[in-house]
Amino acid sequence: MKKLRINGRSFYNEAHHPFFYTACTAWELFHKLTLEEAGRYLINRAEKGFNVVQAVAVCELDGLHTPTLEGGHLPFADLATLEPNDAYFSHVRKVTEMANQLGIYIALVPMWGSHWSVNNSWGSNKTPLFNKENVHAFCRYLSDKMVGTGILWMIGGDRAIATAQQRDVLEEMAMGLRAGACGDALITVHSQGGRSTLDMLGDTFQQDFVVWQTGHMGQAYPSWRPIEMDYQRLDKPVLDSEPCYEAHPVMCQHQFRRAQDASRFTDREIRRTSYWSVFAGGAGITYGCYSLWQMRRPEDDAQAIPESAASTYQGDTIPYWFDVLNYPGAFNIGTLRRFIESLPEWWLREPDQSLLLSQNATDEKHCRAMRDAHRRWIAVYIPEQQNVVVDVRDFAGSGFDIGWFDPRYGVMNWISNDISETFFLSIDPPQTGTDWVLVLRKKS
Repeated sequence: MKKLRINGRSFYNEAHHPFFYTACTAWELFHKLTLEEAGRYLINRAEKGFNVVQAVAVCELDGLHTPTLEGGHLPFADLATLEPNDAYFSHVRKVTEMANQLGIYIALVPMWGSHWSVNNSWGSNKTPLFNKENVHAFCRYLSDKMVGTGILWMIGGDRAIATAQQRDVLEEMAMGLRAGACGDALITVHSQGGRSTLDMLGDTFQQDFVVWQTGHMGQAYPSWRPIEMDYQRLDKPVLDSEPCYEAHPVMCQHQFRRAQDASRFTDREIRRTSYWSVFAGGAGITYGCYSLWQMRRPEDDAQAIPESAASTYQGDTIPYWFDVLNYPGAFNIGTLRRFIESLPEWWLREPDQSLLLSQNATDEKHCRAMRDAHRRWIAVYIPEQQNVVVDVRDFAGSGFDIGWFDPRYGVMNWISNDISETFFLSIDPPQTGTDWVLVLRKKS
């Protein structure tokens, strides 16, 4: 499978075909599914339009002591020496190869953050397995093991990088991966929600692209803000690698507890945060579902709720992974990818809020605008029923067409091609549905 490369703020493959990063989150993919089940999951994701799956090699949910369902393997033959169990990582490689055959890259997290850092918010592991003395050798082994596969490296694993010691561990991880046979794969860092790895690690740490975790806090977290911030200060891809998960409880805006009884993120919130991020300059987007990241199984009913969920899911039911594959939000993410790729030279798109001449709220009604570098089209995401006023001076000499794209169903409706406005367009979205994308296209 061709390696991914970067040119400016966009991803490309080795044939220089632009690549819109469209990921599904399956942290426990290697640990908790059989090969047949992994194939079922991967085929489902490929059919929906996902081209990346984010997964962890050494997993969070008792990944050191509970063996894989496929073959009964543990990652290490000896935890004292950290001698890798090659059979375990051969399984990781085999599932990765299955994904690659379906056109899916694996964004591979070498080990979850609980294995190298104590979390201040949750986690019982007070003596992490990895440190700056031993993590380099393991990461080099993993890099050699995955040679020839289509992967990206995503080090970190939902942990802040707040101390010099933690930064040292991340540095050694990256150097170990770079020293191995997959050292030319792109590398990024996944951190806790609301934290910029660019700020935590500084300019000296070489991330090929930057990901944010805008997470699960608040019903309308402004996911466009961090993307916009790093887009403006970086000439490299930026994207949201963990927006709110479908069916995840809506969390309190300032601490990790449920905001309201029975509250959940729906496909509506999934679309809103995803379109916000992409229209703010995101080089792609990621989908997650609470049941799916942990690959919840019937056998898990007898297990304690995972620590990362304990404060939110007490007394609740977590559906099984195979029952959530076709939640509507997953379809909507593939629809977003197809919409972006339908735009002329979509890889040249630029966020441009100056196109919005009407008042623009910062809450759930916030609208985002983008255009292409040649000013041939404008697209505006409108999350709620409201009038918008758009600057159309770029089209004054030629006129323009008006279209409405329905992000729920992936339907484009071209409604008018005889427009006389030359300075601004004031328009209301269709009355049905909640969110719409207004598309204005310059006449040729």
